[in-house]
Amino acid sequence: MKFLYSKEAKNEQIRLEGEAFLHLKARRAKVGERIDVRNLTDGQNHIYEIVNLDKRGAELNLIFSHDVEARNSDLALAWAVVDPKTVEKTLPSLNEMGVAKIVFFYGEFSQKNFKLDFLRLERILISSCEQCGRNDLMKFEIYKSLDELVKFYPNVALVDFEGENLDGYAGKEILAIGPEGGFSQSEREAVAKKYGLRAKNILRSQTAILGIAAKILI
Repeated sequence: MKFLYSKEAKNEQIRLEGEAFLHLKARRAKVGERIDVRNLTDGQNHIYEIVNLDKRGAELNLIFSHDVEARNSDLALAWAVVDPKTVEKTLPSLNEMGVAKIVFFYGEFSQKNFKLDFLRLERILISSCEQCGRNDLMKFEIYKSLDELVKFYPNVALVDFEGENLDGYAGKEILAIGPEGGFSQSEREAVAKKYGLRAKNILRSQTAILGIAAKILI
């Protein structure tokens, strides 16, 4: 753990309960010990001292705060909705690489019964940030269709089996990754700009989005 999360971090006194407190217990933290706590919104790291431990939580006093260097990109990727379990397993890796935002949309081949629990996704991101040290939360948006997405983001480019090589990607477009069935013919016709993957055996959307993020960011 690089730090613990609390939305109250920066206040003079805070109390940690739940998972954060369980982590302190597992570490056998003691009164007088100092720990890093962040709220993932103000760009700072807040150092607290444990002043009291009881059966349900820990009370902490703020010692000092300092800025944390921002190391993330401004990369936004559009991702067709797939099985929420797949999204949940993929998010930590995207978070570690520094993806700034994921814009979800329902592609024509997305299963419409798939519903994303954004509160759960946020908890997964918080846990990932605590472990990898990232100091801000990835942002999410969601749209009902590719057409609706294009209305808000006219600079969308599809990542498909055919198209320009991603080596020529200059960051001007938002890359859209389809579901496992790919894009329909009507979706392909709706978006003129396309990039193709050199690895032609990629079928799973999570493999595609991880590969694209890694190629651009790492």
